[in-house]
Amino acid sequence: MSKKRLSIEWVIAIVLLFFAVKESPYFNYYHLSPLAAHEQSERTYHYGPSNIVESIDVGDVRLYMGTYKEWFSVNSVEKHAGVFWRPGSHVGGTEIDKNQAISYSWSGSTINDDLMLMKIYGVVTNPNIVEVQLDVMEGSGNPVQTLSYPLKDHRMFLFYWNELENPYKWLFLRGVDKTGNTVYEHELS
Repeated sequence: MSKKRLSIEWVIAIVLLFFAVKESPYFNYYHLSPLAAHEQSERTYHYGPSNIVESIDVGDVRLYMGTYKEWFSVNSVEKHAGVFWRPGSHVGGTEIDKNQAISYSWSGSTINDDLMLMKIYGVVTNPNIVEVQLDVMEGSGNPVQTLSYPLKDHRMFLFYWNELENPYKWLFLRGVDKTGNTVYEHELS
């Protein structure tokens, strides 16, 4: 009788351990792969699966630039405990406006005490635009800086910075053709 009872107790213990591990946040929320964290983020938001056109590492953050149907997004995933990856923020997309030369969006996320990641990103639909420029100014009275992003075949762009180090004021977003002429300009502030 005691061997049978001991066997039942072990079976129950193993079943309970299985469910505890299965429901653990490290198995449901954290992943060994950044792509798996990105995919979970999209499933949770009922968005995607997106067509990832580029990924960029910013310290312990990976940014996925992608499109899904008529939408674009730059989703982030974050490294945790040096091994695991968890969903970050801004998985939801912004609709591409075919009537505009450039469709854009922006977002910001506090990652840790040293990093507040700001992003301006989008898609260029005007085929004449070969480069996107962003005019920014750090504080009033400082000179205007122009950040440039030469377009790749996927036609998406991304400007990012640490807001704690560079508290930029955004001024203009421009699309430039191959001769350097401004094809599109939008005032941001």
